[in-house]
Amino acid sequence: MSNGVRDRSREILRTELADAAATFCVEHGFDDVTADELARGIGVSRATFFRYFASKEDAVVSAARFAATRAGSFAQGVAEAVEAASPGTSLWTIVYAATEPMVATAESRGDPLRARIRMINEVPALKGHLASQQRGDQSAVAEVLREHLGDDRAAQALAAAGVAAVDLAWHEWAHTPGSKLRPLLDAYFTALGAVATMKLA
Repeated sequence: MSNGVRDRSREILRTELADAAATFCVEHGFDDVTADELARGIGVSRATFFRYFASKEDAVVSAARFAATRAGSFAQGVAEAVEAASPGTSLWTIVYAATEPMVATAESRGDPLRARIRMINEVPALKGHLASQQRGDQSAVAEVLREHLGDDRAAQALAAAGVAAVDLAWHEWAHTPGSKLRPLLDAYFTALGAVATMKLA
């Protein structure tokens, strides 16, 4: 088996285990299960669990992040959107275009994903772990934007705003039964895009 195939197989298994771990924690309560109980609950040994995850927090947050970016990382989406964009397209529009795979995920995963995101927002340890992963997303998106802006501060600011808009939309979607992610993403990206030039009344 080539390294590329092996790596893909490992990532697929990691995704499946994270998905099972998140479901188990939603059903049994994150704080009420240990990592050992979680491993047994999803049918793997303790050693196998820790081969794929640093902690139970890592497993649960990874499940939500895998779901949110199932078609590829946010940074990868931004890079692809840049390639597909016409000359003159604003970079903010390009960052927004990279959220399209998230819409399909929200529509297909529905309530189980809402429950996971709510759990993450309710457990301080999970919120901290998610924040760490979001900083990684932000850095990766900034790296892509830096190539086109030639300005490190501008790239970091734009990436931070994009990740924040995504996070706000996911949070509202998870806490609003029956809501759709697309109009929420549109609302937050529109608001953040306009606020930079807003003047005091």
